[in-house]
Amino acid sequence: MATHFSGGGHADGYTALDSFPYEALALLLAPAALFVALGYAMRTARTRALTALACGLAGTLGCVSTSVVLVNAHASTAAEARLPLGHLGLALAVGAAAAGLGLLLAGRDTPSAAPAPAGAGAPRLDLGDGESATWTRVAGSRPLRVVGAVSGVLGVLLAALVGWGAGLGLLATTVLLLPMSTVRVTVDRHGLTACLPWLPRPRLRIPLARVASAQARHVDPWKDLGGWGYRVVPGRSGLALRSGEAIVVALTTGSEFVVTVDDAATAAALLNALADRHRAHGGSRC
Repeated sequence: MATHFSGGGHADGYTALDSFPYEALALLLAPAALFVALGYAMRTARTRALTALACGLAGTLGCVSTSVVLVNAHASTAAEARLPLGHLGLALAVGAAAAGLGLLLAGRDTPSAAPAPAGAGAPRLDLGDGESATWTRVAGSRPLRVVGAVSGVLGVLLAALVGWGAGLGLLATTVLLLPMSTVRVTVDRHGLTACLPWLPRPRLRIPLARVASAQARHVDPWKDLGGWGYRVVPGRSGLALRSGEAIVVALTTGSEFVVTVDDAATAAALLNALADRHRAHGGSRC
C-alpha cells in the first residue's frame, strides 16, 4: 500500500499491507510515551498546554493514518493511490479540534507554589558595620558540556571527511552550547548576579532593593520552571542548568527568582544580610 506521497498527492513510497497497522500504531505510541514522560516530570507544574499538544498531535496523526487507508482502499493499485492536500487540511483541522477538546478536559493548571514570605527566620550572615563580603561560585551543566563537546568532534570529523558544509550545523551547536553551559553566580553589594564566567554581558541581576528574603532549596527544572535554561513561569523566573541546590529569592513584587548553584545556603544568608543592611540605610549602597 502507498504510505508516502509527493506534494502533488502522487504515491512515491510504499509499505507492506501487513506491517502498516504496526507502523501506524508505533507512530502514535512513540509520541504518547514521550508525553506521558513529560507529564510525569511536570506533574506539579503546568500541564494544560502539554495535554492540548498531545491531543492535537494524536488527532492529526490519527486522521492522516485514516486518510492513507481510505485512499488506498479506493485505488485499484497502490501506485494509483492519491492523497490530495485537502486531506492534510482536514488532518490539521481535526488536530486543532482535538487540541481544543484536550484544553477543556485538562481543566485549570495547578497554581505555582506561593513565594516564601520574608521573615526573621530566613538565614543571615552576621556582618559588622562597614564590613563587606562577596560570595561567588561557578555553576555548570555537565550534559550541555558533553553534548557541546561531542557535537564539536563530530562536526570536525564531518568537515574533514565530507566538507565544511556538512559539519557546520554541529559546529554551530558547539559554539552555542559550550558558552551557555556555565554561569558565574555572585552575591555582593550589588545584589544577586548571574553572568557568563568570562563576560560581564549578558547578565541577570536582582538588586538588593528587590530582595525580600532568600533561602536555599532543592529545585527540579521541569517541575519548578518548566525546563532548563532561563525560564519564566507564573510567579517564578530563574536560571536552571541542573537539578539540585538553588538560591531562591523572594522578591518584593511577590514572585520568586531561582538560580541553581552549589553552596546556595551561604549565598542566601549573605544576600539576606546585605538586603537587611540596604533597607536599614534607606536604600543606599554600603
